[in-house]
Amino acid sequence: NPAVSEQFEPGSVFKILTMAAALESGVFSRYSTYYDTGKFEYGGIVIQNWDNKAHELQDMTGLLAHSLNVGAATLSTTLGPKRYYDLLTAFGIGRLTHVDIAGEATGHLKRPGDPDWHDADLATNAFGQGVAVTGMQLLTAVSAVANDGVIMQPHLLREIRDGDAVYTVQQQVLGRPISVDVAHTLTEMLVTSLESESSHALVEGYRLAGKTGTAQIPMPYGYDQDNTMASFIGWGPVEDPQFIVYVKLDAPMFSQWGSTTAAPTFSKMVERLVIHLEIPPEEIRNRLAANE
Repeated sequence: NPAVSEQFEPGSVFKILTMAAALESGVFSRYSTYYDTGKFEYGGIVIQNWDNKAHELQDMTGLLAHSLNVGAATLSTTLGPKRYYDLLTAFGIGRLTHVDIAGEATGHLKRPGDPDWHDADLATNAFGQGVAVTGMQLLTAVSAVANDGVIMQPHLLREIRDGDAVYTVQQQVLGRPISVDVAHTLTEMLVTSLESESSHALVEGYRLAGKTGTAQIPMPYGYDQDNTMASFIGWGPVEDPQFIVYVKLDAPMFSQWGSTTAAPTFSKMVERLVIHLEIPPEEIRNRLAANE
Protein backbone atom coordinates (compact mmCIF):
# COMPACT_ATOMS: atom_id res chain seq x y z
CA ASN A 1 0.00 0.00 0.00
CA PRO A 2 1.77 3.20 -1.14
CA ALA A 3 0.19 5.17 1.72
CA VAL A 4 2.46 3.29 4.12
CA SER A 5 5.23 1.83 1.94
CA GLU A 6 6.17 4.76 -0.30
CA GLN A 7 8.34 7.51 1.16
CA PHE A 8 8.97 10.88 -0.46
CA GLU A 9 10.01 14.46 0.22
CA PRO A 10 6.78 16.23 1.25
CA GLY A 11 7.52 19.83 0.26
CA SER A 12 5.72 22.82 1.74
CA VAL A 13 2.96 20.93 3.55
CA PHE A 14 5.79 20.22 6.01
CA LYS A 15 5.76 23.91 6.97
CA ILE A 16 2.80 23.06 9.22
CA LEU A 17 5.14 21.02 11.43
CA THR A 18 7.90 23.64 11.22
CA MET A 19 5.47 26.31 12.37
CA ALA A 20 4.21 23.99 15.13
CA ALA A 21 7.79 23.64 16.38
CA ALA A 22 8.32 27.40 16.27
CA LEU A 23 5.14 28.18 18.23
CA GLU A 24 5.61 25.35 20.74
CA SER A 25 9.16 26.50 21.50
CA GLY A 26 7.87 29.88 22.64
CA VAL A 27 10.56 31.58 20.59
CA PHE A 28 7.92 32.66 18.06
CA SER A 29 4.26 33.64 18.34
CA ARG A 30 1.68 34.06 15.61
CA TYR A 31 2.46 37.79 15.67
CA SER A 32 6.24 37.42 15.31
CA THR A 33 7.66 39.08 12.21
CA TYR A 34 10.73 38.80 10.03
CA TYR A 35 11.99 40.67 6.97
CA ASP A 36 11.92 38.48 3.87
CA THR A 37 14.70 39.43 1.46
CA GLY A 38 13.90 36.57 -0.91
CA LYS A 39 17.17 34.79 -0.16
CA PHE A 40 18.58 33.00 2.88
CA GLU A 41 22.12 31.65 3.06
CA TYR A 42 22.83 28.86 5.50
CA GLY A 43 25.21 25.92 5.61
CA GLY A 44 26.83 26.85 2.33
CA ILE A 45 23.65 27.03 0.24
CA VAL A 46 21.31 29.85 -0.76
CA ILE A 47 17.58 29.28 -0.27
CA GLN A 48 15.03 31.20 -2.31
CA ASN A 49 11.27 31.50 -2.21
CA TRP A 50 9.23 29.53 -4.73
CA ASP A 51 8.51 32.71 -6.72
CA ASN A 52 12.11 34.00 -6.45
CA LYS A 53 10.75 37.19 -4.89
CA ALA A 54 11.30 39.12 -1.67
CA HIS A 55 8.16 39.51 0.44
CA GLU A 56 9.59 42.09 2.86
CA LEU A 57 7.98 42.33 6.33
CA GLN A 58 5.89 39.23 7.12
CA ASP A 59 4.21 37.78 10.17
CA MET A 60 3.81 34.04 10.75
CA THR A 61 0.41 33.82 9.06
CA GLY A 62 1.83 35.60 6.03
CA LEU A 63 4.67 33.08 5.96
CA LEU A 64 2.12 30.25 5.68
CA ALA A 65 -0.20 32.09 3.28
CA HIS A 66 2.62 32.85 0.84
CA SER A 67 4.42 29.55 1.60
CA LEU A 68 7.78 31.24 2.06
CA ASN A 69 10.85 28.99 2.10
CA VAL A 70 12.99 31.81 3.46
CA GLY A 71 10.62 32.23 6.40
CA ALA A 72 10.48 28.51 7.18
CA ALA A 73 14.27 28.26 7.11
CA THR A 74 14.48 31.29 9.39
CA LEU A 75 12.31 29.46 11.94
CA SER A 76 14.20 26.16 11.96
CA THR A 77 17.66 27.71 12.06
CA THR A 78 16.64 30.09 14.86
CA LEU A 79 15.36 27.15 16.92
CA GLY A 80 18.54 25.16 16.29
CA PRO A 81 18.81 21.45 15.51
CA LYS A 82 17.99 19.99 18.93
CA ARG A 83 14.74 21.84 19.52
CA TYR A 84 13.63 21.51 15.91
CA TYR A 85 14.40 17.83 15.43
CA ASP A 86 13.14 16.85 18.88
CA LEU A 87 9.71 18.18 17.98
CA LEU A 88 9.69 16.49 14.56
CA THR A 89 10.54 13.24 16.32
CA ALA A 90 7.68 13.81 18.78
CA PHE A 91 5.38 14.09 15.74
CA GLY A 92 6.64 10.67 14.60
CA ILE A 93 8.74 11.85 11.65
CA GLY A 94 11.45 9.30 10.81
CA ARG A 95 9.71 6.55 12.80
CA LEU A 96 7.30 3.76 12.00
CA THR A 97 3.69 4.54 12.88
CA HIS A 98 3.14 0.78 13.44
CA VAL A 99 -0.05 0.98 11.44
CA ASP A 100 -1.77 -2.41 11.14
CA ILE A 101 -0.62 -3.35 7.64
CA ALA A 102 2.62 -4.90 6.40
CA GLY A 103 5.38 -3.18 4.47
CA GLU A 104 5.55 0.17 6.25
CA ALA A 105 8.51 2.43 5.45
CA THR A 106 10.17 4.44 8.21
CA GLY A 107 10.69 7.67 6.31
CA HIS A 108 14.00 9.42 6.87
CA LEU A 109 14.90 12.21 9.28
CA LYS A 110 18.57 13.07 9.49
CA ARG A 111 20.03 14.62 12.62
CA PRO A 112 23.42 16.10 13.56
CA GLY A 113 25.88 13.24 13.98
CA ASP A 114 24.35 11.15 11.20
CA PRO A 115 26.84 10.56 8.37
CA ASP A 116 24.51 12.07 5.76
CA TRP A 117 23.47 15.17 7.75
CA HIS A 118 24.76 18.60 6.76
CA ASP A 119 24.22 22.04 8.28
CA ALA A 120 22.13 23.00 5.27
CA ASP A 121 19.62 20.26 6.10
CA LEU A 122 18.38 22.26 9.08
CA ALA A 123 17.27 24.99 6.68
CA THR A 124 15.92 22.84 3.83
CA ASN A 125 14.07 20.39 6.10
CA ALA A 126 11.94 23.34 7.24
CA PHE A 127 10.13 23.39 3.89
CA GLY A 128 10.03 19.64 3.39
CA GLN A 129 13.19 19.07 1.39
CA GLY A 130 15.87 16.57 2.41
CA VAL A 131 13.41 14.76 4.73
CA ALA A 132 11.28 11.78 3.72
CA VAL A 133 7.86 10.72 5.01
CA THR A 134 5.08 8.36 4.09
CA GLY A 135 1.55 9.57 3.52
CA MET A 136 0.47 7.82 6.74
CA GLN A 137 3.26 9.49 8.74
CA LEU A 138 2.33 12.92 7.46
CA LEU A 139 -1.39 12.42 8.10
CA THR A 140 -0.71 11.13 11.61
CA ALA A 141 1.57 14.07 12.44
CA VAL A 142 -0.62 16.84 11.03
CA SER A 143 -3.78 15.33 12.51
CA ALA A 144 -2.35 16.15 15.94
CA VAL A 145 -2.76 19.84 15.07
CA ALA A 146 -6.43 19.18 14.29
CA ASN A 147 -6.80 17.06 17.45
CA ASP A 148 -5.92 19.63 20.13
CA GLY A 149 -2.23 18.67 19.96
CA VAL A 150 -2.75 14.97 20.69
CA ILE A 151 -1.22 12.42 18.33
CA MET A 152 -3.12 9.15 17.93
CA GLN A 153 -2.18 5.66 16.78
CA PRO A 154 -3.32 5.38 13.15
CA HIS A 155 -5.24 2.35 11.86
CA LEU A 156 -6.23 0.97 8.49
CA LEU A 157 -7.84 -2.03 10.16
CA ARG A 158 -11.31 -1.65 11.67
CA GLU A 159 -11.80 -5.10 13.17
CA ILE A 160 -10.82 -8.77 13.01
CA ARG A 161 -13.49 -11.45 12.87
CA ASP A 162 -12.78 -15.07 13.72
CA GLY A 163 -15.98 -17.04 13.83
CA ASP A 164 -18.09 -15.47 16.55
CA ALA A 165 -15.13 -13.61 18.01
CA VAL A 166 -14.67 -9.99 16.97
CA TYR A 167 -11.64 -7.87 17.85
CA THR A 168 -12.30 -4.17 17.39
CA VAL A 169 -9.44 -1.70 17.15
CA GLN A 170 -9.25 0.63 20.16
CA GLN A 171 -8.16 4.26 20.25
CA GLN A 172 -4.64 4.79 21.58
CA VAL A 173 -2.93 8.07 22.42
CA LEU A 174 0.72 8.20 21.36
CA GLY A 175 1.62 11.56 22.88
CA ARG A 176 1.18 15.31 22.84
CA PRO A 177 3.81 17.02 20.68
CA ILE A 178 2.18 20.46 21.05
CA SER A 179 -0.14 22.17 23.51
CA VAL A 180 -3.86 22.79 23.01
CA ASP A 181 -3.19 26.52 22.64
CA VAL A 182 -0.56 26.00 19.94
CA ALA A 183 -2.83 23.58 18.08
CA HIS A 184 -5.72 26.06 18.11
CA THR A 185 -3.50 29.01 17.19
CA LEU A 186 -1.89 27.18 14.28
CA THR A 187 -5.28 25.98 13.04
CA GLU A 188 -6.61 29.55 12.98
CA MET A 189 -3.48 30.73 11.19
CA LEU A 190 -4.01 28.09 8.50
CA VAL A 191 -7.69 29.01 8.17
CA THR A 192 -6.76 32.66 7.74
CA SER A 193 -4.00 31.87 5.25
CA LEU A 194 -6.42 29.90 3.04
CA GLU A 195 -9.16 32.51 3.21
CA SER A 196 -6.81 35.45 2.62
CA GLU A 197 -5.51 33.80 -0.53
CA SER A 198 -9.01 32.70 -1.71
CA SER A 199 -7.60 29.19 -1.94
CA HIS A 200 -9.06 26.70 -4.40
CA ALA A 201 -9.24 24.30 -1.43
CA LEU A 202 -12.12 26.16 0.21
CA VAL A 203 -15.65 24.72 0.35
CA GLU A 204 -18.58 27.08 0.84
CA GLY A 205 -20.26 26.67 4.22
CA TYR A 206 -17.30 25.01 5.94
CA ARG A 207 -14.29 26.48 7.75
CA LEU A 208 -11.25 24.46 6.73
CA ALA A 209 -7.59 24.53 7.71
CA GLY A 210 -4.80 23.32 5.47
CA LYS A 211 -1.65 23.91 3.48
CA THR A 212 -0.49 23.43 -0.08
CA GLY A 213 2.77 21.85 -1.12
CA THR A 214 4.84 21.77 -4.29
CA ALA A 215 7.86 19.51 -3.88
CA GLN A 216 10.81 18.94 -6.13
CA ILE A 217 11.29 15.26 -6.97
CA PRO A 218 14.74 13.94 -5.98
CA MET A 219 16.73 12.15 -8.66
CA PRO A 220 20.08 10.28 -8.46
CA TYR A 221 21.89 13.52 -9.35
CA GLY A 222 19.90 16.42 -7.94
CA TYR A 223 16.23 17.20 -8.53
CA ASP A 224 13.92 16.67 -11.49
CA GLN A 225 13.85 19.94 -13.45
CA ASP A 226 10.62 19.17 -15.30
CA ASN A 227 8.21 17.61 -12.81
CA THR A 228 6.97 18.23 -9.28
CA MET A 229 4.89 16.51 -6.63
CA ALA A 230 1.86 18.68 -5.84
CA SER A 231 -0.03 18.23 -2.59
CA PHE A 232 -2.54 19.60 -0.14
CA ILE A 233 -3.36 18.52 3.40
CA GLY A 234 -6.35 19.88 5.28
CA TRP A 235 -9.07 19.18 7.83
CA GLY A 236 -12.45 20.40 9.01
CA PRO A 237 -14.82 21.65 10.09
CA VAL A 238 -12.23 23.37 12.28
CA GLU A 239 -14.60 23.94 15.21
CA ASP A 240 -15.09 20.15 15.50
CA PRO A 241 -12.84 18.30 13.02
CA GLN A 242 -14.34 15.14 11.52
CA PHE A 243 -11.89 14.42 8.70
CA ILE A 244 -8.40 15.07 7.44
CA VAL A 245 -7.53 14.65 3.77
CA TYR A 246 -4.12 14.44 2.12
CA VAL A 247 -3.96 14.81 -1.66
CA LYS A 248 -0.68 13.90 -3.38
CA LEU A 249 -0.32 14.24 -7.15
CA ASP A 250 2.86 12.92 -8.76
CA ALA A 251 4.05 14.97 -11.75
CA PRO A 252 0.73 16.69 -12.52
CA MET A 253 0.45 17.74 -16.17
CA PHE A 254 -2.02 20.63 -15.88
CA SER A 255 0.18 22.69 -13.56
CA GLN A 256 3.21 22.06 -11.36
CA TRP A 257 1.73 23.94 -8.38
CA GLY A 258 -0.22 22.35 -5.53
CA SER A 259 -2.41 25.46 -5.28
CA THR A 260 -3.90 24.87 -8.73
CA THR A 261 -3.97 21.05 -8.80
CA ALA A 262 -4.04 19.40 -5.37
CA ALA A 263 -6.03 22.18 -3.64
CA PRO A 264 -9.07 22.01 -5.97
CA THR A 265 -8.90 18.21 -5.81
CA PHE A 266 -9.09 18.48 -2.01
CA SER A 267 -12.12 20.76 -2.35
CA LYS A 268 -13.94 18.31 -4.60
CA MET A 269 -13.22 15.45 -2.20
CA VAL A 270 -14.47 17.44 0.79
CA GLU A 271 -17.68 18.39 -1.04
CA ARG A 272 -18.43 14.67 -1.27
CA LEU A 273 -17.08 13.82 2.19
CA VAL A 274 -19.39 16.18 4.04
CA ILE A 275 -22.36 14.53 2.33
CA HIS A 276 -21.06 11.04 3.09
CA LEU A 277 -20.37 11.97 6.74
CA GLU A 278 -23.63 13.93 6.99
CA ILE A 279 -21.97 17.18 8.09
CA PRO A 280 -24.29 20.09 7.24
CA PRO A 281 -22.93 23.57 6.42
CA GLU A 282 -21.97 25.87 9.29
CA GLU A 283 -25.13 27.99 9.04
CA ILE A 284 -27.37 24.93 9.46
CA ARG A 285 -25.21 23.50 12.25
CA ASN A 286 -25.41 26.80 14.15
CA ARG A 287 -29.19 26.89 13.71
CA LEU A 288 -29.54 23.33 14.97
CA ALA A 289 -27.30 24.06 17.95
CA ALA A 290 -29.39 27.14 18.82
CA ASN A 291 -32.57 25.06 18.86
CA GLU A 292 -31.19 22.33 21.13
